[in-house]
Amino acid sequence: MSARDLAVVLVCFDDKRAAARVRRLLEPKLRGSGDHVLQTTVLQVDAKHKASVHDPRRVLAGTLTAALTWGLFGLVAGTDKVESAIVWAVLGAICGGAFAYTSEHLLTKSELARIGARLTPSSSALLSYVETDDPKRLLVTAGANAPTAGSAAWIDADLGATVFAGTSNPVELPAAGGTIAPEEGSLLSMLLYRYPDPKTAARVAAALAKAKSTTHDPQVELVIENDPSGRRRVTDPSRGTRAWARTDVISWGGFGLVWGAIVGALGGGGILGFLEDGAATGIGWAIFGLVAGALYGLWAGRSISARRLEGIGPILAPGTSALLAWSDGALRQDTLDALAEPGSQRLVLRFNPVERGALLEAA
Repeated sequence: MSARDLAVVLVCFDDKRAAARVRRLLEPKLRGSGDHVLQTTVLQVDAKHKASVHDPRRVLAGTLTAALTWGLFGLVAGTDKVESAIVWAVLGAICGGAFAYTSEHLLTKSELARIGARLTPSSSALLSYVETDDPKRLLVTAGANAPTAGSAAWIDADLGATVFAGTSNPVELPAAGGTIAPEEGSLLSMLLYRYPDPKTAARVAAALAKAKSTTHDPQVELVIENDPSGRRRVTDPSRGTRAWARTDVISWGGFGLVWGAIVGALGGGGILGFLEDGAATGIGWAIFGLVAGALYGLWAGRSISARRLEGIGPILAPGTSALLAWSDGALRQDTLDALAEPGSQRLVLRFNPVERGALLEAA
């Protein structure tokens, strides 16, 4: 393995709020040890087995992005520029933060319900991607916060994974290999595929999006392209810049069309005012929605940037592409085949429920 490889770390707690609290304490300690935290997702399960997940970085980015774009809208549209900008910025921050907290993830309601039903009530978990030279140290550091279960998968340049479990004295676990029967299904499986061409990952993701959806289709989170010079491009097919810009053009444009038409009609313009003001306002707001959506997708809707992936170059070699996806429940061969291409390599990490938490397993 190289001096710094990618580790996927899963740590579970008995307290619903413990994971969010521990994240704020754990990340500075890891940085102090020379580790680099790329992304962290927080899972919470309430007393009624209802599960929810959020990415703290996306929540912050969603809050700030909505505050900025809504504030600019208030500045342009309001009669009292300063007051209008402040009011709209505050509303944007509230709405943007709430939306990012509840919606910036790939899991469906049924998937969250399934996960919540199989985990301990009033519990929580952290899932972190970390660049490190010692995965055992990550688990021992996390162990200072009294977790109920902890495991880490250390990924090498060939997409092989060594999994360690335990937070006081981590031990290496054997790889499972193959698939498992539905009655022994995992909570989730993380699928990382690497292709020998920079454009293959995007093509596979696009083909999967166009295909008829089934309950076993993997959900693509990230597409990473590396040109021969090593320059990277990271996109999120469902939450990225293009997706949000397209969505906001429709929503903002439609809202502006209705609002402008109402104002035009009430302002004494009659049918002509209804049509002219509605069209003009709709076009103007659609343009604003395009900008707002693009910014949201760029800052909030993408979990990992190309710059933050610089340290794991061996996994993302020049002239290749990679795709990160998730599969719910038992791992099936047709799920794996949906992402496979000639010459591709894959890494599969399963999230298996255990007493008082879950553990990672390499397959």
